[in-house]
Amino acid sequence: MKDLLPMSTRYSTSASVPRLTEADETVLRAVNRFHYMTAAQVGRLVYPQCRDENRYAQRRLRRLVEADYLLRLRELPAPRFGSAPHVFTLADRGRRHLADRGVSLASSYYRPSEEYRKAWDNPFMEHTLAAVDVLVAAELLCREFDVSMPRLLTERQLKRETIRVRPTGHPDARPVAVIPDAWFELSIAHEPADCVALELDRGTEEQAYWRRKIAALTAWALGPYREAFEADNLTVATVAPTTARRRTLASWTYQELKAIGQTDIADIFLFTEVSPVTAPPDAFFFGRFWYPAGQTEPVSLLDLPEEGQR
Repeated sequence: MKDLLPMSTRYSTSASVPRLTEADETVLRAVNRFHYMTAAQVGRLVYPQCRDENRYAQRRLRRLVEADYLLRLRELPAPRFGSAPHVFTLADRGRRHLADRGVSLASSYYRPSEEYRKAWDNPFMEHTLAAVDVLVAAELLCREFDVSMPRLLTERQLKRETIRVRPTGHPDARPVAVIPDAWFELSIAHEPADCVALELDRGTEEQAYWRRKIAALTAWALGPYREAFEADNLTVATVAPTTARRRTLASWTYQELKAIGQTDIADIFLFTEVSPVTAPPDAFFFGRFWYPAGQTEPVSLLDLPEEGQR
């Protein structure tokens, strides 16, 4: 895979290493936390007041790439307007820099050639970045309100300790792995945390596949979940691309829960078509834009904090 690695990923003994600013440190920590980020995501998180179409974020990221702190992976498909964004992840120098400062690395495994291979897998990368959009919104929510995120596990981290279950209501089915797109906790005013298992739908899964996923998630939620995550609550939050798709997924979910006799937990499955990119973080999490399976009235993903907690 030598030909996949650009010269910028190889260290040069004569290359000058720039002094990192506080913003640079924030960028490296964010990329470590989420593993993959685009300039737009870095801009929303680190430079939320900039209104320059992410040009400043792009310059800062390019500086970190040139200094070998970050890897710049391939471009994503070009949008209708504008240029195709790049994807960034930590390079070895960036990993060592954070480790030297006592930062726990989100991933102990590092192989540049594998990062480049994954970057060429468009469905994988686009799906992963869609999950990062939600996690960036959660981080911004924690800045604006008395909210904290005690724990976060990305899909990459969840895959390390895969939990297999036999889908509820399907005794002849083989055990399947349950790996949400992310799992995180949000705590309001230091109250017990709400736990969220995130699912990002791209509108490609057929009914049979989706219903098998719901049966597996149900077995997971009612079985090994509590002990494995040391948690006593769960919301499975699904973000869909359109209103029609949101309604379809909610309907399929309730049909499956009814078929397997588990409609009493239908309210843990919430669905929205609201974008975490275009909606303010407080609207995304506190707004009544989430629909429980089998219900027509929307609810909020989190309860709106009292005035003194904002």
